[in-house]
Amino acid sequence: MNSKKDAPRGRAPLLYKAVATLMGIGYFPLAPATAASVILCFIIWFLFKHPLTYVAAAFALFIIGIWASSKLEYFWGEDNRKIVIDEAVGIIITLFLVPHRILFFAVGFLLFRFFDILKPYPINISQHLPKGWGVMVDDIVAGIYSNIALWGFIIIFYRIF
Repeated sequence: MNSKKDAPRGRAPLLYKAVATLMGIGYFPLAPATAASVILCFIIWFLFKHPLTYVAAAFALFIIGIWASSKLEYFWGEDNRKIVIDEAVGIIITLFLVPHRILFFAVGFLLFRFFDILKPYPINISQHLPKGWGVMVDDIVAGIYSNIALWGFIIIFYRIF
C-alpha cells in the first residue's frame, strides 16, 4: 500500500485521471468536490428522468471509481482531492427520486456537502477502507444520509405548503 508521503510517483495515465477527475473537474482550484457536486446537480436535473438512470449511473460510477481511484493511489497518494468521481455517486444517491424542484436540489446539494465534510459515523470509518473502496464508500454513505434527510425536508415542506 502506498502512503501519502510516498506520492507522487511519476505521471498517472490519462485514462485514470480523466475518469477519477470527471474529465478534469477535479482540477478546479477551489473546492473541487463542491464544484463536481454542483455540476452533477445540473447534469442530473437535465438528464436523469427515470429511476433506472440513477441506479445505472451510480452503480457504473461506483465500480469505475473504485478502479480509477485505486490505480491513482500509487501516483497521487490516498484519497487525493482531485478525485471527484466519488462526489458524483454521492450526489446521485442524494437526489435519487427527488422531485425536480430547484429548492429540493439546492437543499440536497447542501445536505450532501454537509455530510461529506462533517463525516458523522459511519462515514468517518468507511473512508478508512482500503484503496478505492474508502474513497467511494464514504460518499455513498453521505449520499444515503443526505437522501434520508432531504426526504424528511420534502415531507415537511409539502405538509406546510
